[in-house]
Amino acid sequence: MASTMTDNPAVSQSELLGAALRYCAVADWFESHPCRWHGEMSLAEAMDVFNRAEAELRATGARLLRRHGHRDLLLQAVGVSEEAR
Repeated sequence: MASTMTDNPAVSQSELLGAALRYCAVADWFESHPCRWHGEMSLAEAMDVFNRAEAELRATGARLLRRHGHRDLLLQAVGVSEEAR
């Protein structure tokens, strides 16, 4: 799932949006009731799929936020003090 991001902001944003959509789809699938995956895979296998999607989203988002300098602004917006950032 991981890919290299280019310096093109549109590509970077598209990659982040794609990662976010994949994460949302996997989270919805993982948390669905009844659990459709339960008959086909173990909890550990399903959790691995979920963890990989989450890791991709976090890594992609972090790179983009750091690259464009928005990380500190977002941390400030959620109440993280400057000293803690």
